[in-house]
Amino acid sequence: MTSSNSIIFQQDGSPFSTQFDDIYFDTEDGCSQSEDIFINGNDIRQRLLKSDSDFTIAETGFGTGLNFLLTLQLFMSLAQEHDIAELPTLHFISTEKFPLDKATLEQSLLLLPQLSAVVSLLLSQYPEQTSNSCKLKFLDGKVTLSLLIGDAAQSLSGLDRRYENKINAWYLDGFAPAKNPDMWSPALFQQMHRLSAEQATVATFTVAGIVKRGLTTAGFRIYKQVAKGKKKEMLAGKFQMPKHKGYMQRPLTTKPQHVAIIGGGIASACAAYSLAKAGIKVTLYCKDESIAQGASSNAIGAIYPLIHLVKDDISIFYEKAFEHALGRYNTLLAQGYEFDHDWCGLLELSFKEPLRKRQQQFAEKSPWSTRLIQAIDAKTASERANIPLNDGGMYFPKAGWIAPAQLVSAMLKAAQAIGQVKIKTKVNVEQISPLADDKHHTKWQLKTNKGSLLVNHLVLSTGAEGLLSDIDELKHLPVYAVRGQVSSMISKAPLDKLSTVICHKGYLTPANQNEHCIGATFDKDDFSIQQKDSDDSYNLDMLNQAMGYLNPWTSKDVVQSKARLRCMTPDHWPIVGPMPDIEQHKTVYPHLAKDKHWKYDDPAPVKKGLYVLTGLGARGLCTAPLLGDILAADLSSAPYPVDNTMLFNLAPNRFVIRDIIKNKC
Repeated sequence: MTSSNSIIFQQDGSPFSTQFDDIYFDTEDGCSQSEDIFINGNDIRQRLLKSDSDFTIAETGFGTGLNFLLTLQLFMSLAQEHDIAELPTLHFISTEKFPLDKATLEQSLLLLPQLSAVVSLLLSQYPEQTSNSCKLKFLDGKVTLSLLIGDAAQSLSGLDRRYENKINAWYLDGFAPAKNPDMWSPALFQQMHRLSAEQATVATFTVAGIVKRGLTTAGFRIYKQVAKGKKKEMLAGKFQMPKHKGYMQRPLTTKPQHVAIIGGGIASACAAYSLAKAGIKVTLYCKDESIAQGASSNAIGAIYPLIHLVKDDISIFYEKAFEHALGRYNTLLAQGYEFDHDWCGLLELSFKEPLRKRQQQFAEKSPWSTRLIQAIDAKTASERANIPLNDGGMYFPKAGWIAPAQLVSAMLKAAQAIGQVKIKTKVNVEQISPLADDKHHTKWQLKTNKGSLLVNHLVLSTGAEGLLSDIDELKHLPVYAVRGQVSSMISKAPLDKLSTVICHKGYLTPANQNEHCIGATFDKDDFSIQQKDSDDSYNLDMLNQAMGYLNPWTSKDVVQSKARLRCMTPDHWPIVGPMPDIEQHKTVYPHLAKDKHWKYDDPAPVKKGLYVLTGLGARGLCTAPLLGDILAADLSSAPYPVDNTMLFNLAPNRFVIRDIIKNKC
């Protein structure tokens, strides 16, 4: 007999996977092996007796359910020996990529008559076909089985942040790494690190090097043990929880039905899109007559990551954000949401000696993939750019340019197609203030030019223009405005053949609608958006210094220009997350001034219901999609798309924590 999962039953009746060329369990001593490795290896009996709260076990490879059945049998025996009310509620989470249908499972378990009582309980609830994940309850809900159908790492990544630090024991089962290498992936061990509770244990039948290394990387201290039966050795281990830094933790929230966003540019659009994908209704309030009138209104913007010679934290972030953005934008295009763009590559021109030295260093010892960045000589640069260049540089083959305003429009249309997203223009939010209702739930009152509004959850995504408002909460963040003017030139030879974006001290784009964009100026704390002839001259000077040998450009070549404001941060990281309560930080964390490693358990104090997404600087096209997804995770308690270190580098409270550590508060 063969099931849909390539299962055959051997002469002794045991199930055998032809896909993985292996048995599901040993008919002679399968129960004793599993009990020895997984139950005894995790000391489940004693821990259930001693636990004073819920106890959660996670398993990879549900298979025939043998490990769950043995665990359920143990729990039932403990319930007979002790008062069941004194036992913890047991949550058993198991993943299975190739589930058995009910008939195959029932036939497989005929070989285990000693488990007949718990087998009957399982089969009474097990679905006929297991194409979807399911949750089964036993003993009046005292034991639950969550069977997650799909790849182990992907299934575990779908567990939201309520499960983080909650898994008490791990059963790493499934077919051996040599037969099923896809399951034993780095992503699996990353999820184990995310989900493991303090002092969580792990047990597995395999002692393969890839498993030992993966568990060690995940934070487990592992050791070999003698195993019973045919399994000579097994691995067991205990999770070494790193020191708690409560100020790095973001609070868990119940996913709201609705979120208000103040903004109108690329950050707001990406936030709306991500929230809509998370199933949250959105209302976007934009003060202008139409969206994308701030920094996102420029005709063309370059998209490329900030990459240093070493793989430091900020470069790793921008690499991840860049890849994330390209994926999001290509998805929009594939769905028919159009915007002018060209993934034509980008060249950082090495037009002066320090840049040439940097290029040489990259050529000799770059830690980055050439799919991301390449050091190329003048000949290759000329070929990529399709114009004669005197210098080589650093080339980003997947970079290019986008029409930002068109992108914002496309992103919001896509968001509206996903969920309920309303856009209200000509609504200028002048002030916000918290209000507590009679149940002590915080709401936010918005004072606007069209009256007052009351919302439960609010995202400030106003960019630099928010610094001009009377929104006091933004003034607690060390963001600042940098004015930038972009000039447009009519296309003429030889630039009419330019086929890649070129960055020097400024930048130059290929022609779009017969015009090139050049720029841009950087003037700190200048809030004027009036065009300045002097800034056009500055942009031309930068271009001529780098490439004037081609055909010197003059003010006569400039056909139009535009000035807008960027919102910058002092550490060049953008900001996304819940708005911190600054005064509470100073009260809760003063000991950091004496010991920056001081242990704190509780999440950072925040202003409930208030979030911020800002400080994207000159690379908003690169970072906004990833930041939007992080914001959506904040509000839905979904897993974050970045690790904890990166998350704190983006956190709004990082500035006050650093000030406390440096004793500046």
